Amino acid sequence: MVGINPALMTQLINGMASGTKMDMGRRFASCTVRERGASDSSLGLLIEVFDPSPDDAEDLENTKLSTRGSDLPEALGPGFAARRKNAKDKTIAFVYGWTPDHQRLLTVNIIEHAPGRDSLADATEFFRQLKPLLLDKPAPS
Repeated sequence: MVGINPALMTQLINGMASGTKMDMGRRFASCTVRERGASDSSLGLLIEVFDPSPDDAEDLENTKLSTRGSDLPEALGPGFAARRKNAKDKTIAFVYGWTPDHQRLLTVNIIEHAPGRDSLADATEFFRQLKPLLLDKPAPS
């Protein structure tokens, strides 16, 4: 992926990435980037694909409203970008995007702690680059 650098966007000095797949390893499920050897509280980046999506159109709209989300640009949508607080009161910039039939959902979450970075813009850029690879492609049969 050209143009995105998880270390720069998360400011994790000693970061470690891990991922999971579904359907016996045929499809991407998730990826996390966190400080090496640390607990979940050190999470910097989380990318997930849900197929099927756990949220229907009403759930997604309610999440958008409750987080004061902004619609993604038309070329990226349907979806929205917003910020929320987690259980440890850390701010998370996130993007939710889905297929027009609401069957598949791609989420990008970045915990904001990188000085001088716009984490919401970074999450949107991750989404822009990952959408053609993870959301637009039909599931393998």
